[in-house]
Amino acid sequence: MLELYLIKNPYVFLGVNGSREKTDLSVVGVPFDSTNSFRPGSRFAPATIRLVSQSLETYSFRSGIALEDNPPVDEGDIAVVHGSAELSLRNIAVVSDELFSSGRRVGFLGGEHTITYGIVEGLVKALGRSLCVLVFDAHLDYRSEYLGYKLSHACVTRRVSEVVGTNNVLVAGFRAVDKKEFKEAKTSGLTLINSYEALRSTTRELSLKINDFIKNCENLYISIDMDVIDPAYAPGVATPEPEGITPTTLLDVLTRIPKDKVVGFDIVEVNPLSDYGNVTSFTAAKIAIELFTHLTRQ
Repeated sequence: MLELYLIKNPYVFLGVNGSREKTDLSVVGVPFDSTNSFRPGSRFAPATIRLVSQSLETYSFRSGIALEDNPPVDEGDIAVVHGSAELSLRNIAVVSDELFSSGRRVGFLGGEHTITYGIVEGLVKALGRSLCVLVFDAHLDYRSEYLGYKLSHACVTRRVSEVVGTNNVLVAGFRAVDKKEFKEAKTSGLTLINSYEALRSTTRELSLKINDFIKNCENLYISIDMDVIDPAYAPGVATPEPEGITPTTLLDVLTRIPKDKVVGFDIVEVNPLSDYGNVTSFTAAKIAIELFTHLTRQ
């Protein structure tokens, strides 16, 4: 089935493909950005992140291992249908379901944030409803609809929470909200940590808050919208927002999460067309390397 929905990319993450027999980690690109409301271009991110990853060293001081010793399997890109979020999300859900059902732990490279909805739908089908979702994002993305459309990147947290339940979703690092959206999010049961709270906390305090949410989760999926990082460090995103967290804070928090609970992650909203020297793509590739090494360390 995967052959129907996956297309090989000319670039491979890290420049070397892993062995399916030696690792349960996979990389999948999702070059979709049809609902983007400000800067289109994130469809080019999977290829760009793969390309720049080939110039990065893979030893992690946090994990104490080098990912190049046992790299993930690059599965290729999901065949998306530009102009149709419905058909693209269907393809994403099919691939997600099949990979997670086969026991893979997958890192998805977007693409816009809408792709998380399709990934989570497939993941829930593969694993059951016992799933928590941790979202790092400058925006809540909790609108019921945006410009009359429910499958917009501005609605993805709302759609995901409808799949897994609001009590199973935490959004961290947000600072750009609509007044009505914020009110609905606060009363819905979502766990919320805004960027101002995060910036006033130590890394240890922030990690304790997040891990307190995670402690009752059987399975955890992590979604990282790159605009959660301050645009001084990640300018090449679809919708930049000042007063974000630093890459170091994000990585320190991510690598303190209990690795045995993490079933997969995505990195979304990188826009190579508005980036400077591919700095945001390099940061995204670094995040993927650190997460993969965290998931593989003993």
